[in-house]
Amino acid sequence: KDIEDTTLVAACAPPGGGRQEMTPRFVRHFTMLCVPPPSEQATKTILSAIFNGFLSDFPTDFKTISQPIVNASVEAYNRISEELLPTPAKSHYTFNLRDLSKVFQGMLMIMPGSCPNREVMMRLWLH
Repeated sequence: KDIEDTTLVAACAPPGGGRQEMTPRFVRHFTMLCVPPPSEQATKTILSAIFNGFLSDFPTDFKTISQPIVNASVEAYNRISEELLPTPAKSHYTFNLRDLSKVFQGMLMIMPGSCPNREVMMRLWLH
């Protein structure tokens, strides 16, 4: 049978940590597109915009914790990504920006009435 009018889109990561290298014979059937990760500054800019927009519903003193939370989150993500590399025994040690975004998704769930001061927000981030 023939397959017609079908587009196949696939994604993969570099080999290592339980991932096998793709052979040139297999890869020749695809158009390769490499999307590099955003820079640290671009990541901070995106997360700051999201978090600052969220904090607009909170008292004005909450705005001072936005930059430290974003900077610390990105720094923790970078260190974890560099130090906790996947191995065949721990192939689940693959970190990407989705993991970092989950931190902020959790923080965006708190209501202003449930967060009386900045310390509560900092404890939520630390949790």
